[in-house]
Amino acid sequence: MQELNLRYFQSVAKTGSLSAAAEELHVAVSAVSRQITNLEQRLAIKLFNRQPRGMQLTEAGRVLQAYALRNQLEVSSVIAEMQDVMTRQMRKITVACPDGMAWHFLPSVISSFIVQCPDTRFDLHVVESTRASELVKEGEADIALTFSLSPDIGVKVISSHNAAISALMAKSHPLASKDVLQVKDLSHYPLTMSLNGSTMRYLFDVACSLSGIKVLPSFSCDSLGATYTMVCEHPNMIGLCSAVAVSGMNRPGYSGDRFV
Repeated sequence: MQELNLRYFQSVAKTGSLSAAAEELHVAVSAVSRQITNLEQRLAIKLFNRQPRGMQLTEAGRVLQAYALRNQLEVSSVIAEMQDVMTRQMRKITVACPDGMAWHFLPSVISSFIVQCPDTRFDLHVVESTRASELVKEGEADIALTFSLSPDIGVKVISSHNAAISALMAKSHPLASKDVLQVKDLSHYPLTMSLNGSTMRYLFDVACSLSGIKVLPSFSCDSLGATYTMVCEHPNMIGLCSAVAVSGMNRPGYSGDRFV
């Protein structure tokens, strides 16, 4: 597959328009259209759906886009490695993750890593789970830690683990002695949890539906800090979040040792 074909394909896939791609590449629109047509004919596969408002990738087109991005990143990686050998620059690792992992879990892991490799630098991008994966595909992040129900095309999954929903509450809370909570247990107390659209909220709504119980949170937000504060301020408030998000909050000496 010629590099020119892929370059034109990537530009159209990114901009979603032949004219926008032509402007980006500083060529005529007809040249871009010809390259895309030649590529589709050579592969005998339709890569775009031509629509009045632009070009939309087909499923096959998304697979090729993932390949093209990997190819570009591999070339960039080889160049970076050669430069690193020559200049011996400090290594920088860019990590992307949702807010829940950025509160305690990831800073703790990164801190331990820096102790062992003090020359390593980290950039941490706190974004939504879906955006974290996109940053890896775009080459803006080296690693992404996300909450996901299914794998993304173009991302290599190194490790996956089950992440249970945890309930953060005061040790004096009436439910604090229970090891496992049912949906019906939570229906009698004020709740705080993430907004609609998050993986955790989706799973909780499914659990409510299966139990035949409708539970509406008293407070919804996308900030773990706000959830934590709500539980601090209201004696009966229960904060629903991932187990990873609250890891370390109830260990001795930590500011959250009054919680379970």
